Amino acid sequence: MTTYNTSALNYTWLVWLLIQVPIILLIDGLHFLFPSWVYELAGSPLHFAHRTKQDYITSTNDAIAQWSPEGINGENAWIGFFLYAEIFTTLPVVLYAIWHLGVRRRGTSGATELVLLVYGYHVALSTAMCIYSVLFWDPAVYSREAKRTLILQYYAPWLAVPTLIFFDMASRLFKRFRAADAALATKKVQ
Repeated sequence: MTTYNTSALNYTWLVWLLIQVPIILLIDGLHFLFPSWVYELAGSPLHFAHRTKQDYITSTNDAIAQWSPEGINGENAWIGFFLYAEIFTTLPVVLYAIWHLGVRRRGTSGATELVLLVYGYHVALSTAMCIYSVLFWDPAVYSREAKRTLILQYYAPWLAVPTLIFFDMASRLFKRFRAADAALATKKVQ
């Protein structure tokens, strides 16, 4: 029989995951998932998402957000890899977790905790790589203050929250392992 963890943190993680869906679909994945006629022209259905991304790029000059398959070179090919990973692995995991935390509302099972553990690790690692990249951007183009603002305001939450999810899920899984080990030890004694 499956046991479910109904921690109050589940609601926090659910809100975080719900925020991530439109960001993946309408900001990060916009140019990969939809044809240009859906977002480029004013009045097109997803023009607001295109405009939001362009406003972000204009205000921050974020080179990672400016990445496109047409501009790929050896120095920035990793960005495309992470964007595709976000669309084809992170998005399904987020939808799975939303289903379990928000729709079923049972709490987390061991399987859900394992999936969220991997999610937390993947998102934190890819965000850490983005932050590391920002640190080495050309100082003639990006001032120290601009880099600091970009890291603290835009990237840090995407490092901090998934890291907290990772440690929360690891803690839950370790409790399950200890309980299973204790049950096995009790069974052996009998």
